[in-house]
Amino acid sequence: MRMQLRKKPKATHRLTWMAVVLLLQRSPILPWAKQVVRFLGPAVQQVWTWRIALPMATGTGTWHALTGATTFVMSSEANPASGTEGESFSFGFFTSGHKAFSYEVEGLPQGLNYNGNVNGPLISGTLPAEGTYEILITGYRFSGFSGNQTPIYSLVLDVEASKQPSPWNDTNVEDLNNNWKNSSWFGAFYDHGDGWIYHFDHGWLYIAGSDESALWIYDGNLGWLYTGKAYHPFFFRHSSAGWLYYHLENGSRQFWDYTDEEWTTYNKN
Repeated sequence: MRMQLRKKPKATHRLTWMAVVLLLQRSPILPWAKQVVRFLGPAVQQVWTWRIALPMATGTGTWHALTGATTFVMSSEANPASGTEGESFSFGFFTSGHKAFSYEVEGLPQGLNYNGNVNGPLISGTLPAEGTYEILITGYRFSGFSGNQTPIYSLVLDVEASKQPSPWNDTNVEDLNNNWKNSSWFGAFYDHGDGWIYHFDHGWLYIAGSDESALWIYDGNLGWLYTGKAYHPFFFRHSSAGWLYYHLENGSRQFWDYTDEEWTTYNKN
């Protein structure tokens, strides 16, 4: 009586089928590859399922990325981005891995626009009012926001308020450090940098203007006054449409009113 021994299948055959499956899933003809997996049986399907689930398990990306490969929206520019209100701004971006044929850009503030060019996507324009803005960018495999998509890219934009040009840039203004200045015709004051100054004699004043030759000054006691390097110590008072002459007497602010023809003392603001 002869006994026949069955040969144990070689492990290499199983590995070969696994390799074929892994190659098939990288093929762009994914529906056909999945049919092959169903035909090969449950053992191979387990390999497919494991490979598909891997990106979800690692936490590095989700399986909604383009064409089955993990693809992200990226940029070579700084994020968060920053700037000053009214300045020009541009931010270019692209996808790593596979190319996106459409981008959805959400949350654009007033003044900024997306150019719609998938070959050179760019956000550009003029920076909006002061604040923090979040712009969301998603890449899609096909045009019209269709097909697989990338994870959402978040661009944070920090915008500072615009700074008023300082009128105190003439050679007759001495910098005393720590934002204190001394003008040869206007005296010593602290420059707050936003139009407000604290004058040694007058107290708080708001300065509107970019040139010492012509300044509108808001005084809490006198209202709006007009003066300049060539006019001081004369002030034109807006509320009375008349001229005043300023004189400091023993630390008190005194103004001669040419309309009423009298001296009036005003407290420091």
